[in-house]
Amino acid sequence: MQILSLVVIFYIISMAVSTVSMYYSSRNSFLSAKEDMIERDLDNLYTRYFEYPELLPWFFDYCRDRAEEVSIPSTRAEDTYVLDAYEEISNSGKNVDEYLSSQSEENKLALARSFYRMITYALDSNTEVFKYGGMMCMDIRKNNCGFVYYEAMKNENDINSTLGEKLDVNIDDHPALKKLLDGDYDRVAFEIAPAEWETGENYYIGYLPIVDDNEVKAVFAIDFNWDDFHSQLMNQIWLMAGLMLAGMLVCCLLMLILVDRIAIKPLSNVQKTVRQYMGDKDSDAAQELLKKIKTRNEIGVLADDVGALTKEITQYTEHIKTLTTEVMEALAQTIDAKDKYTNGHSLRVAMYSMMIAKEIGMSKQQQEDVYYMGLLHDIGKIGIPNAIINKTSKLTDEEYAVIKQHPIYGNDILSQIQSMPDLSVGARYHHERIDGKGYPDGLTGDRIPFSAKIIAVADSYDTMTSNRSYRKYLPQEVARSEIENNIGTQFDEVPARAMLKIIDADKHYMLHE
Repeated sequence: MQILSLVVIFYIISMAVSTVSMYYSSRNSFLSAKEDMIERDLDNLYTRYFEYPELLPWFFDYCRDRAEEVSIPSTRAEDTYVLDAYEEISNSGKNVDEYLSSQSEENKLALARSFYRMITYALDSNTEVFKYGGMMCMDIRKNNCGFVYYEAMKNENDINSTLGEKLDVNIDDHPALKKLLDGDYDRVAFEIAPAEWETGENYYIGYLPIVDDNEVKAVFAIDFNWDDFHSQLMNQIWLMAGLMLAGMLVCCLLMLILVDRIAIKPLSNVQKTVRQYMGDKDSDAAQELLKKIKTRNEIGVLADDVGALTKEITQYTEHIKTLTTEVMEALAQTIDAKDKYTNGHSLRVAMYSMMIAKEIGMSKQQQEDVYYMGLLHDIGKIGIPNAIINKTSKLTDEEYAVIKQHPIYGNDILSQIQSMPDLSVGARYHHERIDGKGYPDGLTGDRIPFSAKIIAVADSYDTMTSNRSYRKYLPQEVARSEIENNIGTQFDEVPARAMLKIIDADKHYMLHE
């Protein structure tokens, strides 16, 4: 999950960088294409309609003081005056200044009106054909900045700025115009700025300056609505970002499924196996769980190693258990050897105790613990004199008091075994009774450890079903009746009922000495 989180973070960062790069790449490509197109169209306008561009500066200066006269629609005769002037200049060999000085005021006004007519036609036709956002001719000189010579009509319903109208143009808001006035440009200057001849939107504007004597007289300007393009671009960018995000989510989902299949579930099974094995030490169950891991990657190798390790631990543990059991059984036989009438008593009590624990449903480990307690429940008899243990006649009160000390002796001995701290429980409490009449502590009910209650039932059963010097082992039904009759007084009900089930299942009375 940590690796997946790092992958997701890296993907998001990469996606953000890619989105920003895509935005600027698309934006710059658009601007570059627009610059080429605007510069081409401005050059075409300039060279196509103005054969003698030297007339343009004269026209701009002339219009400043006579805007109302020039803007009056030209007559049919005046419509061709510019073309006639071009022809006359060409044929006469005169330059523009010589030609203008030879003209009367009436002819100059006619020429200006014809020029104005040509500008309006050129800008209107180009705007209509090329679908510009806007096209105009405007003065940008300091004292006359914003003086409009003409703004192209976008359609017949438009109300456009005409000759003599003055726009409130703030040069500080138009870095391209500042470059033109400072002479800091190559051919055409560009900017993204609000256009005073439009409302409320930003435009990408290209300016072609008209220069005379190193002075910018006016500019032809073409603009495109930048906000519209930018909105479309952002929509596309968000769409691409959304698709990339959706792709990331799908990839993460698939990766989660894949990781869960090849890593998380196998690792979980390995972990579950280890924990279960640590709890019940059941190697066979561990091997069954590990078989469910089908992957052949490092986790599969780990599962194989865990399987081999559990087998090895189990074998080693079984060896230790076998050794422990053999030692305890040998010790139990040594204890029983002190009493010639109780041969095999400890081993049978241990076996009956484990059977009761199993019948109750205790774990495998708990069954083993009860078995060991049963084996050594009488170890305290080591401290009892043989004369008392093997006495065939009735014991005196003093002798019986000595016998009653063997649970305490057994507890003292077994308490020294630190690795099995509960081992002494059976030795100390197996003679306690539910009604409190037992010994050595006279405990009652739940104060008696449950494992000791089990051993108490097993010990009494073996005593009744073993041979003594004064009698043969008792019939099975007698032993059963004694256990049943003493439930709640001598015996706890749970282990006693379990022992009754074991007796009932022993149809041929095999459980006796």
